[in-house]
Amino acid sequence: MTADAETSTGAGQQPWLSILMPVYNVAPFVEECLGSILDQLDGQPGIEVILLDDQSTDGSAGLCQRVVAHCQSNIRLLHHGENAGPSAARNSMLEVARGDYVWFVDADDRILPGAIRSLQEIAASVRPDVIMCDYVREGSECYATFDGPERRVSNCTETLVAGVFAKRRLHAWSRVWKRDLFGSSIRFPVGACFEDAATIPWLLLKAESFYYAAEPWVYYRSRPGSIMERLARTRSFDVRRNDDLAGALAGFHSALAEALPDAASETMATVARFQSREFVKIAKRLARGRKTSWTRLRTDIGRYQTVMEAHSPLPFAAVARQYLARGKIGRAAALGLVLAVSRPERS
Repeated sequence: MTADAETSTGAGQQPWLSILMPVYNVAPFVEECLGSILDQLDGQPGIEVILLDDQSTDGSAGLCQRVVAHCQSNIRLLHHGENAGPSAARNSMLEVARGDYVWFVDADDRILPGAIRSLQEIAASVRPDVIMCDYVREGSECYATFDGPERRVSNCTETLVAGVFAKRRLHAWSRVWKRDLFGSSIRFPVGACFEDAATIPWLLLKAESFYYAAEPWVYYRSRPGSIMERLARTRSFDVRRNDDLAGALAGFHSALAEALPDAASETMATVARFQSREFVKIAKRLARGRKTSWTRLRTDIGRYQTVMEAHSPLPFAAVARQYLARGKIGRAAALGLVLAVSRPERS
């Protein structure tokens, strides 16, 4: 889908950074988010902000329009002709972005003071393929997004993959990407939930250099009604969303082995642990929302095991044994219990 209307203000040189923000029914938050970005630009050249309204129904588009009309920075507002979801919005903005780097920002979050200046200093000095930051959320707790070398450029793709999977935070907005990494082939899957988990791993494999700033640049808001909030709180089981999560890493194991044929066994185990923990989460949601028979529950958990193990570098039973060897008794027990439930009844 392409954006079929555009309002713009500002112009100037080829930007070094494109900040891309999908907008859909975020009226209580979007002005604060935009303010957190524009306050740091102060009219400086070299940064473009692209907004895309995905047919909001709560006045979000009008709020963005008013901000754009009074802003002196390089900012554009695009519109989808019909609602197409966050993946399609991101893809449409990628097609028109001109920056050397792209930063996807969610309209219900905000960028912390000084973040853009820190980003610019890193990009100008070492120009890595991906720049990573941490984030804070309600309660001011800081969450690390990477387990590896800090505040220096590194050229090891395996270290990047292992460090991101170790922290289990496969979201786009805590990383700033060289736009060229997307090329013509990597796009967010339209219509799918958990689009970040289905896209970020492939970008990591293409990155030849990275820099981890190890400081929070994003304030993350857990918004009522968001996908993650609904999955965490609802007692019903959403088959489509959980199916999307189960299939998010489809093909990644093979791609990882091809890109990093000499990868350490621990790197493969890190990816397998990530996948096994997502499997346990799905099984818990199934049990919590179960309104069918015990036999049906076993069948459903077994189906997810089959799908997710196929995308894992290790069988989940091997992951459980590793947990035991590492002294992770709780995780071993949780995974082992789910695996026991998924086994077919013996006659």
